[in-house]
Amino acid sequence: HKNREPIEKLVKLGAKECSSYDELINDINCLIICVTNTKIAKEIAETIISKLKNEIIFIDITTHHQNGSIEMENILAQKKAKYVECPVMGGPVQAEEGILGGIVGSSEKNFLEAKEYLITFCKNIFHFGPVGVGAKAKLISNFLSLGTTTFVIETIKAANHFNIDLQKLYDVAKLGSGNSGALTRIAEKAIK
Repeated sequence: HKNREPIEKLVKLGAKECSSYDELINDINCLIICVTNTKIAKEIAETIISKLKNEIIFIDITTHHQNGSIEMENILAQKKAKYVECPVMGGPVQAEEGILGGIVGSSEKNFLEAKEYLITFCKNIFHFGPVGVGAKAKLISNFLSLGTTTFVIETIKAANHFNIDLQKLYDVAKLGSGNSGALTRIAEKAIK
């Protein structure tokens, strides 16, 4: 990786850096991945599938496209891997603090096994149903977040356009049903 700083920080905390897939999957019971998108996740799964031992638990934190996690489960089924999709809510800070929110799609049996690992970095874990449902729930949640954020930004632009005092508008908005985390996060920064 071009930015070695996060890797070096983790190594100092006791993580082991691997330089090959063979080294990574040597004698493990669980593999957790979090990559940029479905295409990369599938490339990794297709590369390591022949090297995996049967029935490994494979926890995928990647935010997939609509059917990406189903495609991943199909690839990993070749080794009878216990696939669990778990896109998360939060970022690196929440991960380090162990307070992410996990949106799980898997069989009940795989969920119970994966939970042992998920509780180490997720404060809240929600099992939505079989593989595929977790990814769809994450995408809908992202849609809500992006929509709310966009609406708050457009509201601030409209207030500026009409020369409305943003602090007063924010104080009023906090009292009504328009109050939200997005409003607080964005309005307070805009006011400053």
